[in-house]
Amino acid sequence: MEIITSKTNSKIKFAASLNEKKYRQENKMFLVEGRKTLEMGLAANLVDTIFTTKELKNIDSAVKIYKVTDEIIEKISNEKNPEGIVAICKFPNWEKDYSKYKKIVYLDDVSDPGNMGTIIRTALAFNYDAVVLSKNCVDIYNPKVITATRGAIFLLPIFNDDLGRFSNKEIIVSALSDKAVFLEKVEKKDDFVLVLGNEAHGVSEDALKMANQVVKIDISDSIDSLNVAVAGGVLMYYLK
Repeated sequence: MEIITSKTNSKIKFAASLNEKKYRQENKMFLVEGRKTLEMGLAANLVDTIFTTKELKNIDSAVKIYKVTDEIIEKISNEKNPEGIVAICKFPNWEKDYSKYKKIVYLDDVSDPGNMGTIIRTALAFNYDAVVLSKNCVDIYNPKVITATRGAIFLLPIFNDDLGRFSNKEIIVSALSDKAVFLEKVEKKDDFVLVLGNEAHGVSEDALKMANQVVKIDISDSIDSLNVAVAGGVLMYYLK
């Protein structure tokens, strides 16, 4: 295992650059942190390089491993209390054949990385087939999104696309609209797209126009809405 002690080492500079979207997109690589997420990345055969302050065993010989200092981990990590393992992973390459995905969650300009990561993790937990992001969503490889997915990024197909691509499917839109019906009255389908909207503005007018069904959750009059990740969890569980 090669040892790196300088924060100005070219490999460290490259890893640190992946904290910026521009360089992630250019290199088709992103960072993950922690042993559990690393294990999931290794299982998916997507880990390129590991930087670690710990001894690691049984790592495929094709994966480059560097022993580094705590200071280097702090330079490339996005965590307040890093675990001591940061890895560079390649972008997953999922087959973009929507006919294979029956239950899809569509995120319409979701901007908070924690919300996005939580929705992706929840979609995996409830056996959804894919997540699709509109063009104005937060970057899927944002480090805070990756952390919130808890490894689901490696297991669930995720794409960027327009909602119009799904005109052949039942589109169920979550919105506080006059034409929305309560969740219990929604007609369940086997092949559908569940649309969740932006934290501040909700779903777009275009999404509402494409909706076959508009749904809302029956909540107390004391509050006006739920966090999108919480609402998404309720909707995904009911519709699954």
